[in-house]
Amino acid sequence: MVMDILQDTLDQLEVGIIRFDAELRLVAWNRALIEMMGFPTEMMVPGTPFLAFVEFNIARGEHGSGESRLIVRQRLASLTDSYARRRPDGTLIRVQGRAMADGGIMKVFTTREADTGGAQAAPELSGREREVLLWAAQGKTAWETASILGISPKTVEFHLANCGKKLGTTAKAQTILAAARRGLLPL
Repeated sequence: MVMDILQDTLDQLEVGIIRFDAELRLVAWNRALIEMMGFPTEMMVPGTPFLAFVEFNIARGEHGSGESRLIVRQRLASLTDSYARRRPDGTLIRVQGRAMADGGIMKVFTTREADTGGAQAAPELSGREREVLLWAAQGKTAWETASILGISPKTVEFHLANCGKKLGTTAKAQTILAAARRGLLPL
């Protein structure tokens, strides 16, 4: 009975909520999350691994292009981060991650429909540009990013410069901020 009351309470919220235990297995969620993120009901079973959600999102293009293993690695590295990203339908989603006392994580999702009134559209970044930008946003140097991606530091700098041109920025920090404001980070 208490669990039914708790689930009914969660389902009345307009924000999406998802909770994983310390082993990153699903323990709780609400109706708004399913509607907002379009997860199939068969995934919404206690014990579903966090990575199943990441793989589902990769398969449907939610995280853009890029190597799946790198996207998975980035998602795992940002479990408790707060960020905004744009869904393929143009909806901007704000995700707030929280570490829980039991070692698990909780994520809260809010949406804002795409702004068509004078806002600049987010530029189209290549898969490699998105990967390089993501690692830069994680604080990685060109050398570190080059080592992770198996490319040269000059190639990393080339892709970051292209991101800056597309976003109208000149410095790496400005590029990262502009990308975050337009919902391009993280993948």
